[in-house]
Amino acid sequence: MCAAEEKMDTPLIGTERSTVEARVLDLAHVLVRDAESRIIFWNRGAEQLYGYSFDEAIGKQSNDLLHTVFPVSREATDAELFETGEWEGELVHTCRDGSQVVVASHQVLTRDADGTPASILEVNNDITELRRSEAEVRSIRADNSSRGLVLDTANRVALDILASRTGVEALHHIAEAARILAGAQYAALGVARADGPGLLEFVTVGLTTEQERAIGPRPKGEGVLGLLLRRSEPLRLDMVGGHPASVGFPANHPVMESFLGVPIRRGKAVLGSLYLTNKQGGGSFTEADEAAVEALGTHAAIAIYNLRMIARQRALVNGLITAQEEERRAMAYELHDGLTQYVMASHAHLESFKRAFELDKREKALKELEQGMTYLKEAVVESRRLVNGLRMLALDDLGLAGAVEQLAREEKDRAGWEDAEFVHNVAHRRFETALETAIYRIAQEALTNARRHAQTKRVRVMLLMKPGENSNSPLLHLEVRDWGIGFVPEDKAGDLSHVGLQGMAERVSLMSGTHTIESRPGEGTWVKAVFPAIEPNKDPSTGETNE
Repeated sequence: MCAAEEKMDTPLIGTERSTVEARVLDLAHVLVRDAESRIIFWNRGAEQLYGYSFDEAIGKQSNDLLHTVFPVSREATDAELFETGEWEGELVHTCRDGSQVVVASHQVLTRDADGTPASILEVNNDITELRRSEAEVRSIRADNSSRGLVLDTANRVALDILASRTGVEALHHIAEAARILAGAQYAALGVARADGPGLLEFVTVGLTTEQERAIGPRPKGEGVLGLLLRRSEPLRLDMVGGHPASVGFPANHPVMESFLGVPIRRGKAVLGSLYLTNKQGGGSFTEADEAAVEALGTHAAIAIYNLRMIARQRALVNGLITAQEEERRAMAYELHDGLTQYVMASHAHLESFKRAFELDKREKALKELEQGMTYLKEAVVESRRLVNGLRMLALDDLGLAGAVEQLAREEKDRAGWEDAEFVHNVAHRRFETALETAIYRIAQEALTNARRHAQTKRVRVMLLMKPGENSNSPLLHLEVRDWGIGFVPEDKAGDLSHVGLQGMAERVSLMSGTHTIESRPGEGTWVKAVFPAIEPNKDPSTGETNE
């Protein structure tokens, strides 16, 4: 990886959506190009990878700045991108310090309303370490078959990772190579869960399809399998069933006796384990078997790590596209149920006014004109509300507390609630732009849902900064409560028509927060979200906030 510049504190772009997306995509190395390949977005991940700051990159031709080396040609790459709307493959980029990085690049083309290419989202995953490891393996290739097998597996795994969306093929190749290296009858590879104990993935080789079907569900990571996920050293056993950690085998499981388990590590983290059983020809697995599988495990660790990173990258891109589509649907819903209704009603009354005026029915004409003008005024108010919702002017002018207070007051007036209480302890406090935006949007969605669906007369919004339970870092707590008809949350889970609830969850997740939605029929709804209280970035030279 290239030497990184000091991290930029200034938000990368000004609009509300772009700020949130910049926050999200900082998890990867992201740039956005216009249709002429000029860079219009450059996140912190890209700064760290390539060494160019935001100001140095913006407006530059990406291929000129990074001296891009294409797998075939730039023309062929662009042709596929503009024809299919998406391109994936490897590129070589040159960093600011002159070093080169190899990236797995995923590019998505977006078009405007008339189909004209508008921009290209490019998410690049650094696989330099993987490629360097492969080069090192190739450079020390020996004549013996074991090392040849390790090399062949590493190459096949690398191709599988880049070509597959699941990575299961790569895991099968690793397990099969381990089985051959150790001379085992059966082999398996388990991938550890990143979010807790147990196995995320478990693949086997040596078992027939009929045997696997008879055995039943995959193991969850208990017994000796789970033990390997908690230890950093290999484990050799003459009889696996005799180990104190063993929990036995399920019915219809073939007999397994000798055992070799090798943790797959990256640094101190255990990413998974290789499991070998039943040494062919009888006897136990040897120290040489252990060493051979450990050598393969080193490449397996790189493969699994990069597999996770590429899966995460693809999930980010898919999540971003889905979020954009959901926001478009939400805006269409707002226009249809709000502004469009007012305009259509106004048009109908003005048409009635015209007919009455032509028939010299003065009283009816004046009544229709007055009603039409009333709906036009409502349309103007609704238009302003939609514009403010898009541009977030209130946050800029009033700060987070003031903007949320104004939001609650406006929703109270629109809904006719008897009370809209706002409790907070963050007056005159500012937070990172993306955090303020997320909190405002979640409060807005919760209040809108209460107005449309809750049939309540009272709501309460609370925005409180409190100390963290397990650290000194403060947390921001947002709570929106209504006393309406409520609903059953489980009935809404997975319902794609409720984009607002999904949007809340996405925003909370992107800000590393947590949230819950509690509701029961007849008792109302309680939306709660907790975020790290991220202060706005400061310019070290002036001490002023970079907003």
